Amino acid sequence: MHDATWRYVSVDAMNKFKIELGHLPHKNLSPNARLHHMMLYKAKREAKEEAFVIAKRQGVPVKPYHRVHITITYVSKDKRRRDMDNLMASTKAYIDGIVAANVLEDDSVFNVSYSLYYEVGDKENTIIEMEEI
Repeated sequence: MHDATWRYVSVDAMNKFKIELGHLPHKNLSPNARLHHMMLYKAKREAKEEAFVIAKRQGVPVKPYHRVHITITYVSKDKRRRDMDNLMASTKAYIDGIVAANVLEDDSVFNVSYSLYYEVGDKENTIIEMEEI
């Protein structure tokens, strides 16, 4: 889907975890994409695997976080108008990959709260930060 652009961001002693994807969520993950179910499955699987690999390579907490606040910052190179709810929905598979990597116990509504931000910058990026609460 995307080249393997990612950064190591350590898990620190304050129970925080951060990954940077190096791109915005793939357009095929958008709820507006209207893809054939197998193409959608492939896009979700690749996104989940990408986040899983990034998380495992940089190191995961010894014990998965139980409750977290997730801050997601989307950085775009252009000033195109994007719907925040579509960006959030497009990020679901990446969050699932982080759960599969045992960073987070569960991403249900009882365990997770969110803050979403959108910025214009020099290069596209999706930054997912988790802080245990």
